[in-house]
Amino acid sequence: MITISEIVKDGILEIKLPDNISINKKYKIIDGDGTQVASGKITGNTQRSCLYIGQLKDGKYQFILNDLEPIAFTIL
Repeated sequence: MITISEIVKDGILEIKLPDNISINKKYKIIDGDGTQVASGKITGNTQRSCLYIGQLKDGKYQFILNDLEPIAFTIL
């Protein structure tokens, strides 16, 4: 199971990944209106990663990794 920071205050989204996720992990971030506001790839064999999302405005977002179920988070 993937876990992320549910509340982001410092512009850093922390992501914890399970062992069995493929090496190339494509992600996207969707805002409250359903618009994709960020996307990219997490590469390497890692179980923990951080994304800088300080450019995004305060509000509710969804993080989607490799087309898995979206995970909600909020930027304050």
